[in-house]
Amino acid sequence: MKKIFNLFLIDVKHALKTPMVLIVILGLCILPSFYAWFNLKSSWDPYSNTKGIKVAVVNFDEGATVKGKNINVGQSLVKELKTNDQFGWVFVDSLEDAEQGVKLGDYYALIHIPRHFSADMTSIFNKKPKRAHIDYQVNQKVNAIAPKMTNAGATAITKSLNDKFVEAATKAFLKESNDLGANLEGKLPLYHKIENAVFEAEAAIPDMEKFSAAVQKIDEHQGDINQYANEFYALESYKDEINEGAAKLVRANQHASEINEAGQMIIGLNSRTNEIEAALNKAQQLEEKFPEINAAVDKGIQATEKANQVLSVSQSKMPAVHERLNQAQSKTQRADKKVESVEEAIPKSEIPQTELPAAEKAIISENPAIDEEKVSLEERVTTESITAENPVTEAVVQLKAVTQQQPEVTKTDLVPAKEALSEALNALTDLVKENGQGQYDILEALKTDKPSGDNMEIIAQNMNQTVQLQNQVLEVLKSSDIDTMTIQNALQNSNDTLSVVAGQLTQGHIDITAIQSAQNALRQLMDMDMQSILLKGLNTIDGNLDDLSAKLAEAQSFASSVDDIIARAQTVTISAHERLITINQSLPAIENRFKQINGTVQSNFPAFKSRVNEASLFVQNDLPGALNDLNRISQFAENDLPDVMSKYDETADLLKNKLPGAENGIHQLAEFARNDLPGIETDIRKAADKFRELDNKDVMNKLIKLLRNDLQDEANYFSDPIQLDEKAMFPIPNYGSASAPFYTALALWVGALLSSNLLTTELKDLKLKGTYSLRELYAGRLLLFLSIGIIQSIIVMLGNFFILDAYAKHPVYNILFGVGVAIVFTTIVYTMVSLLGNVGKALAIILMVLQISGGGGTFPVQVTPQFFQVIHPFLPFTYAVDLLREAVGGIVPELVVKNISRLAFVFMLVLSIGYGLKPKFEPIKLRMIKTSKESTIVE
Repeated sequence: MKKIFNLFLIDVKHALKTPMVLIVILGLCILPSFYAWFNLKSSWDPYSNTKGIKVAVVNFDEGATVKGKNINVGQSLVKELKTNDQFGWVFVDSLEDAEQGVKLGDYYALIHIPRHFSADMTSIFNKKPKRAHIDYQVNQKVNAIAPKMTNAGATAITKSLNDKFVEAATKAFLKESNDLGANLEGKLPLYHKIENAVFEAEAAIPDMEKFSAAVQKIDEHQGDINQYANEFYALESYKDEINEGAAKLVRANQHASEINEAGQMIIGLNSRTNEIEAALNKAQQLEEKFPEINAAVDKGIQATEKANQVLSVSQSKMPAVHERLNQAQSKTQRADKKVESVEEAIPKSEIPQTELPAAEKAIISENPAIDEEKVSLEERVTTESITAENPVTEAVVQLKAVTQQQPEVTKTDLVPAKEALSEALNALTDLVKENGQGQYDILEALKTDKPSGDNMEIIAQNMNQTVQLQNQVLEVLKSSDIDTMTIQNALQNSNDTLSVVAGQLTQGHIDITAIQSAQNALRQLMDMDMQSILLKGLNTIDGNLDDLSAKLAEAQSFASSVDDIIARAQTVTISAHERLITINQSLPAIENRFKQINGTVQSNFPAFKSRVNEASLFVQNDLPGALNDLNRISQFAENDLPDVMSKYDETADLLKNKLPGAENGIHQLAEFARNDLPGIETDIRKAADKFRELDNKDVMNKLIKLLRNDLQDEANYFSDPIQLDEKAMFPIPNYGSASAPFYTALALWVGALLSSNLLTTELKDLKLKGTYSLRELYAGRLLLFLSIGIIQSIIVMLGNFFILDAYAKHPVYNILFGVGVAIVFTTIVYTMVSLLGNVGKALAIILMVLQISGGGGTFPVQVTPQFFQVIHPFLPFTYAVDLLREAVGGIVPELVVKNISRLAFVFMLVLSIGYGLKPKFEPIKLRMIKTSKESTIVE
């Protein structure tokens, strides 16, 4: 260890004494920072700087006329886009010029509004409505990201138009209802005037009956007319009341057309209640789905909890297996030490050349665990522990005694590991089946009920999560060394078909054939006897346990693979459980809000519909009769009653002046009282009863109250009944800060590559040749490389903070994590170059390229090809970038421990390989260097 530090100090002194070397080292410390800073600055916040992306807009919309009103949706859209700074909108008059501009790259995309756009938008008022279309073209050759941005803008435009159309249509319908209510409310005084006139006429009926009885009595006693003349004269006192009542009836009849017009408006509203009810039924159906959704989520949570419990039990079995294997390993190591002590004690000068090979073969054949290198003759030294008579024979006896003490690992020691593996895989397959049943039910519902656009997006996200879960299970099965190809094929088929359906839902349409294919794949998966398949594979492992137990290293590898499978299975179930918990916590608030709004509308609608229907029935059935009765009474009061009163006056005059002629007049008046007056009285009573019934039920006021509404609030509700509340977890203010972990890790790897290319891993000082062993050279020179790597990481981190103003939730941890990543990366690159020379440099570059694509630094690894998903868990970038992200967004202790432990394992593994195998690889490297130099074209 002292020599290692001594070599490091010598390297530092040489660097300080040589200005040129010092300048190179300073450059090495700074150059990697430029790589990170320039990349971060160039992509700091691209999504908020889209004004420069030019999108051509061509509007040919000719407009439309709806109910005498001119509408041009295309012009409205263009006007709105002129105030929209999301993109660089360019308004072009020619479609050919716009298409040519897109083709030449002058515009990234074009939006074409056709001539019949407004006509199609308003075709809902026709018998055959037509869907409106906007033509969208994009040049995907110009840039990979720009088409995605412009596509999002085009989608936002169509969604905005759809929302505004739904809101406008709903508002128009509600306005019609509101106008009708206001009209009825304005006619209410007139209604009460008519009602009062009818009630007054009804109140006058007793007087009219007295008049009729008196006239009839006089007529019946014409012979005694003089006797009754005074009674006839007394009728004069009722004349004014009858004339006043008749005048009120005439005035009421004059407004009958206005009442009939209001009644027709009520009938029209009643005919459209089915449309309102259909819309509310859809809302009710959605509310009725909430219990099923809640139950499915609860069932999924129970399934993941059960799977976690099973995996915990499986995991608890492994410590005993590892303890037994560790005991065996410990005994083997003690035996190795005894072998080494015996080997070192053999005098080199007294070893017969004929006896040694046989002894070596006997020892190695009896104990394969003894390294052949340990019995090489060159490393043995003389000791007094061997007898002088026959030292080799004595050594062989001791070695055989050691080999007889080697521990045995039996099949029974590995059975718990096999059982743990079985329980873990069965738990995963049960979880897959449980989740598959839920997706099968959702697909079944899609066959009969097409959801809204927002709900399609939610269902598509849910299917993508199922695909993600099944992909994770698929990866676990592939790593289990069990023949589960049948299950893997079924999972892959299910993922492929579900991805097709999810993609179609994202685009806003449903394909029954694709849904059926997905259901068939899910049914095959759910009906599959996975336990039998797993049992068959596990039986194969059971048959190989004897072979594994005979080889300690393979037994340890088997136990470690079981640990890894259980850990990965726990990751799958915990991830699924956390997603379900998050959904379960959000559902009550959404359900309560939806139920509250829907309950208010649903509870009021029956009363609204009943009142409108009741009023409509009255208008259709009773109002015409009441108006007819009123018209007849008015006609009588206007046309016939003056004649009656005139006849009364004439009769009175006759009684006074011409009594003989009065008898005929009294007879005519009596005939009217007997034949016509009873029917008129009946009509008046019927009309009064109808008005009284309406007053008792308060129909008019209730109808007006129901028809009057808040247009804006109710239109907003029908256009957007559910609102999504989004909350960011671990928020990061800009894209550059979010990308900093990836580019920082990449810069540190590049820094390690630069150091390995500009600095040597060899001992160039001829004075020091032979002073240090190859292992000491490896470790001492590594300290120099690590020092440079640490300085590189500190410069990168400080530059991120103070030059780029990058965000980090925990800046101190960010610097510490960066230093740790630099140590691991420098050790990896240095070791490859130290062991393999130029070949190691090439391998470091190849590994960097693979890590850029498979490390998950830019895009989620789940969207990359299968190859990169497979290598993802084995790449140091995976854990380095994730560790740096923890310090930027917010630390989760479990993830920090996981990432640090993985990086520490990689560091220790690489360090062990480099330190242990440096002597082995040195001859290989020298041969490669010699061959390269002979080519005269390689440094």
